[in-house]
Amino acid sequence: MPEGHTDIFKEKIVEVEKYDEAGDIYMHFFPNDEVRVVVSNARGASSAHPIIHYGKPETISSGK
Repeated sequence: MPEGHTDIFKEKIVEVEKYDEAGDIYMHFFPNDEVRVVVSNARGASSAHPIIHYGKPETISSGK
């Protein structure tokens, strides 16, 4: 870690998941340093988006 830095830096190389047409690039970060990169014309909150959003992590883990 560079001198004077207290943050944790991580680097990961992942493949962009297969897509049929050009769109926006979305990077999703999950627990355990998992990362998914998808291309979609559906916004992140859309039910048509390749990765479904179920809410904020604290809401999911508390069952609210």
